Amino acid sequence: MDKKNTGFEDIEKMLQEVGSKIETLIEKGTKATGEASEEIEKKIKDLHKNKEKLEKEFQEKKAKFEEKYQSKSSTAKPFLEDSMAHFKQGVKSLVHAINEMLK
Repeated sequence: MDKKNTGFEDIEKMLQEVGSKIETLIEKGTKATGEASEEIEKKIKDLHKNKEKLEKEFQEKKAKFEEKYQSKSSTAKPFLEDSMAHFKQGVKSLVHAINEMLK
């Protein structure tokens, strides 16, 4: 289970990074004026909702995973590793999207 906790910790770090990027966008958005400000505000709200949704989904998946892992760890291990890789890639894509918005 230690190896799996590391995967969860990686994802939690990525989600924290997303949160800090959103905060940076909020700071930049407050400096913008007019129409650009409205668009930035809308995008920030959308990103914030997506982040909250990801965090909630992550916590739910983590709880389910830990429960099932205890009962079926030997047969599920290869599938879980693959799923974790896909989830990490999804979070990384979100981080890259936010980075592009910050440029």
